[in-house]
Amino acid sequence: MKNKYDFKIVENNRYEKWQKKGFFIAPKNAKKPFSIITPPPNVTGQLHLGHSWNAFIQDSLIRFHKLKGYDTLLLPSVDHAGIATQAKVEENLAKQNLSKFDLGREKFIQKCYQWKEKQYLKIKEQWYKLGICYDFSKERFTLDEKAQIAVSHFFVKLWEKNLIYRGEKAINWDIKLQTAISNIEVINKPVEQKMYYLKYFLENSHKFVIVATTRIETISSDVALAINPKDKRYSHLIGKKAINPLTKKLIEIIGDSNVSVDFGSGIMKVSAHSIIDFEIMEKHNLDAKDCIDNFGNLNENVPEFKGVNRFLARDLIAKKLEKEELLVKIETVISNVGFSQRSNEIIEILKKPQWFLKMDKLSQSLVSHLDSKDKIRFYPQNFEKNLKKWFEKIHDWTLSRQLWWGHRIPVWYKNNQFKVQINSPGPGWIQDEDVLDTWFSSGISAFAFLGWPQNYELIKSYFPTSLLVTGWDILFFWVARMYFSSLFAMGEKPFNKVLLHGLIRDEQGRKMSKSLGNGLDPMEIIEKYGSDALRQTLIFNSSPGKDIRFSLEKLNSAWNLNNKLWNIAKYIANLDNSFAKPDFIDLWMENKIHNLKHEIAKNIKKYNFSIIGTEINNFIYGEFSSRYVELIKTRKNGFYARKLLKKILIILHPFIPFLTDFLIEKIFKIELLEQKMPRIKSFKNSEQVENILEIIDSLRAQREKFQISKKLILEYCIIDKNFTKDEINIINKLTFGKWTENNELIIKTKNFKIAIKVPDNFKKEQEQRELKEIKFLKNEILRAENILSNENFLKKAPKTKVDLERSKLQKLKEKLDFYHQKK
Repeated sequence: MKNKYDFKIVENNRYEKWQKKGFFIAPKNAKKPFSIITPPPNVTGQLHLGHSWNAFIQDSLIRFHKLKGYDTLLLPSVDHAGIATQAKVEENLAKQNLSKFDLGREKFIQKCYQWKEKQYLKIKEQWYKLGICYDFSKERFTLDEKAQIAVSHFFVKLWEKNLIYRGEKAINWDIKLQTAISNIEVINKPVEQKMYYLKYFLENSHKFVIVATTRIETISSDVALAINPKDKRYSHLIGKKAINPLTKKLIEIIGDSNVSVDFGSGIMKVSAHSIIDFEIMEKHNLDAKDCIDNFGNLNENVPEFKGVNRFLARDLIAKKLEKEELLVKIETVISNVGFSQRSNEIIEILKKPQWFLKMDKLSQSLVSHLDSKDKIRFYPQNFEKNLKKWFEKIHDWTLSRQLWWGHRIPVWYKNNQFKVQINSPGPGWIQDEDVLDTWFSSGISAFAFLGWPQNYELIKSYFPTSLLVTGWDILFFWVARMYFSSLFAMGEKPFNKVLLHGLIRDEQGRKMSKSLGNGLDPMEIIEKYGSDALRQTLIFNSSPGKDIRFSLEKLNSAWNLNNKLWNIAKYIANLDNSFAKPDFIDLWMENKIHNLKHEIAKNIKKYNFSIIGTEINNFIYGEFSSRYVELIKTRKNGFYARKLLKKILIILHPFIPFLTDFLIEKIFKIELLEQKMPRIKSFKNSEQVENILEIIDSLRAQREKFQISKKLILEYCIIDKNFTKDEINIINKLTFGKWTENNELIIKTKNFKIAIKVPDNFKKEQEQRELKEIKFLKNEILRAENILSNENFLKKAPKTKVDLERSKLQKLKEKLDFYHQKK
């Protein structure tokens, strides 16, 4: 072993060895299962620090349970990422002046699969470097052949239970990606906008009402003005009609409780391109025609402005109405605007025929299950409440996407007929052009990746899976959908527990992103520090639901810990290995290892990895390095130290896998992953070593305090306590001391009185310090007595101040008496 820890030597080819030996292949008939399905990363990009953190948590838990004797399965997977992948492939085609239409659907999908294969190889290479113990014999892809059968089967099953329907409804439309997106893929952001106050004249009247709107470009689709019936200012107008300022058409004035009395003027125009407006129209049997097309331009229903971009049209319409004296004023306001999570484009609300999943019954089943004893346990627990709250206001899920890359909807059309089934009904039937939302396929991964509906072999062994580890940011996107999908398809929960972690932030607490330029590539970090160091930096700062602040300082600390473990192992490996029974020092150390193992097991149940990290650091730097290794230097034999080192390396393996595996292999010539978590005895009587350490620490502190060189023997004795020759010998060796009966300088520790024979040169210095202190005390006593003999002071000063001076005087006299008694 080299003098210095070199992670490149330690980690080189180690992962390949683990895979070659099949350490991570799950047995077919698990008797004691522990299983995790990895959240499938998008196949579009490389792994970031968040992926690494998630994977490290899963891997550490799998390794821990494997050593505990469980039949473990960590199933790798990747997501086809419908919108994102199609956008990437189209972007590449555009560089060749081609579009998907030039290729046609079949060839375009082939291009997507080629892209996927290339990207997946990159992701696997990164997994190898991270050292994640995946069972690659069971790897899955959300668009593989088995998944396609499962997704279609699931869709048909939902259709048969009347949970899927096709309808023309207001949906969120991504004008950049040209597809519908679901409600939870819309991010509301506060945006500075103009609020336009417009005159709407009443029918056959010179009177008008003022209506405020930020979306003046939709005015041509107005079908009504809505007033809250409780608004006394306008309630008398309900039932009358008003004139649309732009089209001059008559529109109704209706009453609706959804109208906010405090927003704008208190009157709301009801038009296309708003979810709330469409809900009001449905309630009042009204219908509006879209005035904005798929690309965000005004359409043929606004002839004067046809083809004009929706945002440019705002100014043009405002200027026209201003000329006609129908624009009262414009204000600048801050209000929320919906952005597509996929493209970061402002979404448009369009009424389109789409496939929807009814959410009422599915959400009820999930909430009911959360109220049962069999419910999924969330870490941290408060996310259970968040999930329930979200389902209170759930909308039907827009399933269809206007894409080519993804799961084709299993619906077939012929003339005016349609059939919902997996395979074509026969000649002349054409399949629906749309694909399903990516989350629909990943939402069944908990059971589909285990073989459903074709093969139940793995399901019998590993379903429900033991744990899901994921970020809290996809609780609603993925976790919730897996939950209700599993309850529907399997009749039980998809996993027993969910561990939700936070986000990785930089040292300043900012979210890591490309725009801020503070993102870090985990592969570059591994090249400089090694995989083990990155794992510890992320794992040992991890608590359920909490964010991590990442820093190079933490990486250096992790590397230093590994280097410390390397040096300890190297020292112990070179000790005499002839058989010897354990002495009291070995038994004390074994007790400390027992405590460490217990703390790790206790905190791993709660996923408190930060506490585990503290325990491991304290153990390696404290008990193991500064104490045990130092104590065994006083003897020659290292037989039992090697046995203890072996146990420690196995216990630490889930958190430092590469280094511990290397050390076990080099020192003990065995495979760590073929071992079981060691049984360790607890020795209650560890006072003997603790007493020795207390004395050693005290003597060292006194040597440092008096600045006594190590070349000088420090003479001491313990008053009224008996120690064996072996114990005294250890103390002497580790303190450069000598037991000499004396009563010169008495030092009190927690449990002992230690007498130290003070060197002559220190005595002189001590006498000079005492004389100086006595002089100071006498001057202070004189000052205090003069103040307390002053009648004016006693009469005018507050009683508290007088009492304080008397107390000071008393303490000064007591201290002076102490020095007089010594002499």
